Amino acid sequence: MRTKKLLYMGCLMAASLLTFSSCGDFLDEEPKGQLTPNNFFNSEDDLTASVNALYDRINQTQSWTNPMYPQWQGDDITANPGSNKQACAALDAFASDGANKGVTDAWNQHYSVIKAANLITESAGNAPVDQEKINVALGNAHFWRAYAYYYLVRVFGPVPLITGTDVSQLDVAPSSVEKVYELIVSDLKAAVNELPTKYEKEPSRLFGVDIWTTKQAAQATLSAVYMSMAGYPLNKGTEYYKLAAEQAKSVIDGNGSYGFILNPEWKDVYSMGNNYNMETVLGINNDAKGWWDHDSQLSSCCRFEGLGDGGWGDAWGEIAFWKRFPEGARKDAIYAPKVTFQAENKFAIYKAVDWWALKEDGKTPEVEAYHPMFCIFTVNADENGNMLRQSYDYMAPNYKGMVNDRRHNLIRYSEILLWYAESAARSGGDLNKAKECLRQVRSRAVNDVENVTLSNGTTVKIADMNAEQLAEACYIEHGWEVAGNWVSMVTRRSDELRMNELKKNFDYRVANAPLVVAVENGKDITAKESVTVSGSWTEDRIYCPYPTTDVEKNPNLKR
Repeated sequence: MRTKKLLYMGCLMAASLLTFSSCGDFLDEEPKGQLTPNNFFNSEDDLTASVNALYDRINQTQSWTNPMYPQWQGDDITANPGSNKQACAALDAFASDGANKGVTDAWNQHYSVIKAANLITESAGNAPVDQEKINVALGNAHFWRAYAYYYLVRVFGPVPLITGTDVSQLDVAPSSVEKVYELIVSDLKAAVNELPTKYEKEPSRLFGVDIWTTKQAAQATLSAVYMSMAGYPLNKGTEYYKLAAEQAKSVIDGNGSYGFILNPEWKDVYSMGNNYNMETVLGINNDAKGWWDHDSQLSSCCRFEGLGDGGWGDAWGEIAFWKRFPEGARKDAIYAPKVTFQAENKFAIYKAVDWWALKEDGKTPEVEAYHPMFCIFTVNADENGNMLRQSYDYMAPNYKGMVNDRRHNLIRYSEILLWYAESAARSGGDLNKAKECLRQVRSRAVNDVENVTLSNGTTVKIADMNAEQLAEACYIEHGWEVAGNWVSMVTRRSDELRMNELKKNFDYRVANAPLVVAVENGKDITAKESVTVSGSWTEDRIYCPYPTTDVEKNPNLKR
């Protein structure tokens, strides 16, 4: 009965307090007859309902691909240039306008999280309950507000800072990137002090894992944030890499009690059969026993259209990145080793081919997309079409349903090991410990653990690496770890932004020279990217434009 009551209260709060379409109408609501911060927080159940309402908004930042389209600018992901994929193709080409649905949804959904968090930070202290319980609500609010601004500042650059519910905060001008990061750091430091290391009961803990965020997740996020601040565009350098290493090390050193692991087999990292596992340090959970009313809609997003299994192909793998990808279990789990064709009216595979395969005429691709195909969100089905909870088998039939209760992996323990190793290498830390962290990550992932190919094409043994080589190796390794997983806290695009390498992506895509992807019968098989990128590079291509609707409402919203 209490569960139903909390669910109702959370839904009511979400409807009454949190509904809005953009930053521009952040507070443009008629308060008459609504719940307000002043009259809601009257009990522990109210606090719980407010956090559930916050998580409902958090989930909607990732329920479908639209809010993540800006991540297509990384060198791991491209798009279908045709069909109905113009929005992601435009962002992939660094050529979006303010009406792009990826731009507007990324902006709106993350400001929705901010609004929900602000309601808690401003008024949760009024609840007549123990301070410990108030701190849990505040810690979750501080953390997720930081998460939202961390996403926005990397995608849009300067953005309006809104930290309360005061109606005088309309038409706020964008704050500098540095000011946004100052708020992010402040919120995360508050969260570290407010959050517990473990929860005990529903809805904060489900299926053996913590659903609400924890102190160690906040420390891990601080590590990522300090790394971002160390790199482009703030370029704070060594001092901030040292701070990043300290935060990552605090999680590693405390792991005896936290219990984080590296899944022994890489195929289990994104497996629906291993949905709630202890490699995930920070996750976004969907359809958690009815606490939220929506699921992840990503099950068909990677499958190419026209394969008979309902794929809608928002995300294709970029060819050069796939070609560089080190062979091993990780590559086989992230990309489909073969592209399979499924019977239209039954759940059976009737053909499997290499993505670059040509028909008998030697010219026409077997797979129209003619790109590597990610499979990290794809799920198998039984002979009746029911979803199977198992590690993905690319040769088995695919589930045709659009949604499932997948847990999105925002931060994994492997990333913390790499963040520590790279940051320590860049700040004069313990290279031996850093090298061992890199080996841990590679040991389950690649066929050749010790030899790493750097960006200049040279191969160096981990044991022989100097600090600079080790830092680069860890940066590259993180790209392999999160390839195609655009829901990560730190995506491949985010990494490249920090290293100021997005221009390199742009130049490669403008040139778009054919690449040799296979040799068959002594003949080179070549392919090139499908999305056309043109023009000259300018720094403003780094960030997305502000949404047109918000610019129209807020005259101060300009660069």
